[in-house]
Amino acid sequence: MNKSEAPETTKARRRFLFSGLLAGVTALIKPNSAAAEQDDTLRQGGVVHDRLRKGNPTQQPLDSMVVFERGDTSNGRAMTHEVLSLIHEEKGKKSFPWTLYASLDTHHEQGDACVVCSRLHKHGPGWSSGLHSEVFTHSRAVALGVNIEMSCDYVGPEATNVIGLNIQAVGGPTVMQYGIQVHDGQGSFQTGIGLNGKGKTGLDIAGKFGTGINMNGNSIRLAEGATIEFGDQGQIKLRYHNGRIEFMNGDRCIGHLDVNGADHAL
Repeated sequence: MNKSEAPETTKARRRFLFSGLLAGVTALIKPNSAAAEQDDTLRQGGVVHDRLRKGNPTQQPLDSMVVFERGDTSNGRAMTHEVLSLIHEEKGKKSFPWTLYASLDTHHEQGDACVVCSRLHKHGPGWSSGLHSEVFTHSRAVALGVNIEMSCDYVGPEATNVIGLNIQAVGGPTVMQYGIQVHDGQGSFQTGIGLNGKGKTGLDIAGKFGTGINMNGNSIRLAEGATIEFGDQGQIKLRYHNGRIEFMNGDRCIGHLDVNGADHAL
């Protein structure tokens, strides 16, 4: 001790050094309070194992790293029963919030690849859905129930089918009603199906149906100059153009009706 220093000063320095040493040791053996609080928040509910089972559900032949199983016999108050719930809320203005992300990169040549598989066995009369999406729109711009984005950069000689949405009737003795149905609930759509792209064919009905298109009480509308084509090559046509209903053979008009002319029998 320096003889010029008072004993109180020496004691204060010792207390300061001791408190600093204690804080350093504490920091090594215990995380800071903010990190500890966050860690406790993340660990609520205990350790998550790679296999969790509640009840006695039917065993599935799965090769999964993590399996959650639940079997219920619920006859009490009607309520939902979830196996896994993800709750996500984003209030920021610049963000790409993705609640669930699944990615698959595969080079397989035998077998089937599937990023998300949904399988439903319906044994009762209750409303059931393999995939269910609900969208509540409270703001402007775009809202989609399901969005499918496709691309293809294959340039080889083999035949390749790239299909945005494929719906297949896979079996059963009973004929099902609709492959695609658009109907009103509490609201309605201004347009049932919109084809806003471009290509060779807008709607191709290659199957065998008793009626290709059943309009019921609805009309068919063509813009002026558009044609109704007959035959496999579409050589014979019918169109409305410049106040006339024209019968065409290729680009040549072979007869017409003046829509402003007098009424007369044909």
